[in-house]
Amino acid sequence: MSATEFRAFAKNLVEALEGKVLGQQKVVEEVVVTVLCGGHALLTGSPGVAKTTLVRNLASALGCGYKRVQFTPDLTPYDILGGEMLKMDDANPDARRVVFQPGPIFSSFLLADEINRASPRTQAALLEAMQ
Repeated sequence: MSATEFRAFAKNLVEALEGKVLGQQKVVEEVVVTVLCGGHALLTGSPGVAKTTLVRNLASALGCGYKRVQFTPDLTPYDILGGEMLKMDDANPDARRVVFQPGPIFSSFLLADEINRASPRTQAALLEAMQ
């Protein structure tokens, strides 16, 4: 993709998002730049300023997966990272196997809401995964 094509793609993406998220032009542009550079964004603001709408529509516009995690004091690292689970075979009740069940962190876009409410251990797991 040439620089001109990339610039046109970014401009079209920003315009598409501005139709969904009104009055947040600077935020939309900065989030698009962050995503196109492969970075992480921290969106802060009062409830109802379209943070969730922005992330959901950005993921949709790029054709990517989206997950949302509401951080609470009882959330564990397993809840966001996933882990191994014992699965039973429906055809053979005696057959068991261990399979990896991925958590929401394995989606392309993760909206982690109210991270400050989680335990330090869970916050550390999220930050390590982001690294």
